[in-house]
Amino acid sequence: MRKKFLLLLALLLLFLLAGVIFVLPAVRDHAPDQTKESATEETESTTETESETPTETETESETETEETTEEETEGPGDPVDREKVETHLIIASDTHYMSPSMTDYGAAFDSLVNSNDGKVIRYQPQLWQAFKSEVLAANPDALILSGDLSLNGEKANHLEFSEKLHEIEEAGVPVYVIPGNHDINKPDAGEYFGDQRTDVESVTSEEFREIYADFGYNEAKSGAPDSLSYLVELNDTTWLMMLDTTVCEPENEVYGEIKEGTLEWMEECLKEAYAEGITVIPVGHHNLQRLSRVYVEECVIENCDEVLELFERYLTPVYFSGHLHTQKVMKHLTEPGMDSDTYGIWEIVSNSLILPPCQYGTVTLNTDGSIDYMAKTVDVSSWAAANGETDENLLDFSSYTENYLQTVLKNQIARKLEDVPKELREVMVDFYTDLYKDYYAGVPISYSEKKNEFGYGLWVRYMDPSTEFRQLDGMMRDSISANNHAEIPNPIHLKRP
Repeated sequence: MRKKFLLLLALLLLFLLAGVIFVLPAVRDHAPDQTKESATEETESTTETESETPTETETESETETEETTEEETEGPGDPVDREKVETHLIIASDTHYMSPSMTDYGAAFDSLVNSNDGKVIRYQPQLWQAFKSEVLAANPDALILSGDLSLNGEKANHLEFSEKLHEIEEAGVPVYVIPGNHDINKPDAGEYFGDQRTDVESVTSEEFREIYADFGYNEAKSGAPDSLSYLVELNDTTWLMMLDTTVCEPENEVYGEIKEGTLEWMEECLKEAYAEGITVIPVGHHNLQRLSRVYVEECVIENCDEVLELFERYLTPVYFSGHLHTQKVMKHLTEPGMDSDTYGIWEIVSNSLILPPCQYGTVTLNTDGSIDYMAKTVDVSSWAAANGETDENLLDFSSYTENYLQTVLKNQIARKLEDVPKELREVMVDFYTDLYKDYYAGVPISYSEKKNEFGYGLWVRYMDPSTEFRQLDGMMRDSISANNHAEIPNPIHLKRP
């Protein structure tokens, strides 16, 4: 009996030992797998919840991004289409006025005119009188002068010129002016007597504003905080934005820019006008676009891209400028091959009034919002005959200016061609001066025809490459189309680019 009991106890102990050896490890290995799966499910669940519920910081960031994007893409809204008041303007640029009291027309004066670009300074008093008579006969709603009012910033020239502008205003035509790079703090302001040029006093920005206070500044609706720019209400549907593009403090510079405060002021004015269906006509001295292959430096406003974008955001139809002394008309193309019925701002550059052919522009703002522009030559000869002048140069002023311009340019160009045989040099000079005259007048030039002329071939042979050849070729390429007239449709009727 005792043996049977011991045998059963031994079997029971053996069974328990087998359980410890074989069953417990299997249970232990299985338990962590379950824990791991549970932990994984828990983690995945947590991750899904976190991804579905963004943090407060992420939410704020996304909201700010959405708001910024909306602000950046949001335009000024739909334009207001309203009937306009028909408005007539005359615009001229680069008068470069020189008082006869600043010279005795001697050797120093001759040196001045022979070294410039063909300005007819000797007959400027008569030219201005002829121009004034045409302005008064036309009786426009305003006469606009887009900078470089004086020859070289001489205070005496500014004071006398302002008196002449008073004569026009007293006859009933409002006058609006802005400065150019030749008007303020000009270091080469001078007078010319005998064979001596002598420095004279120029003007500061504040003095310019005081001298021309009656020609825009006193009657301005508003003015820029950091420049001589101002806004004038011409009528219920037309505002004139006169922009100071000069850089003249602390020193005078040739290039131009629109200052930051002026840009902000411009946008306020444009936004207000846009909301009321008012046409804004901006005028500046420096150019808004890269218009010339001849003059490639210091002509375009430094921050022109920013200014262009601002104007086009508010569908500004046209910008008037000067500075180049050439007659140019160009529509801004946002992309090559842009359709004619797609909007882009136009720019019209006025030829210098004192440079042959002595032109100014007539502008009509029509009731449907379209704008017509035409360049016109001052008829000095008719004025001279009507006023009893006996000087043959005045009585046939177009012939005089053509010959004068040719003489000045011949002397200048011939010096660059000293190594060319004399008979060929004369052909090259004639080719250049004829081209120059048409270029400045805005007359269309056939590039292909000019390239086939004998004179052009000589320029290629003797002067390519050179600065003079680059300028000559640039004049030909710049003038393929006419630059002395434009028909500008109302921008609100055009497609947006």
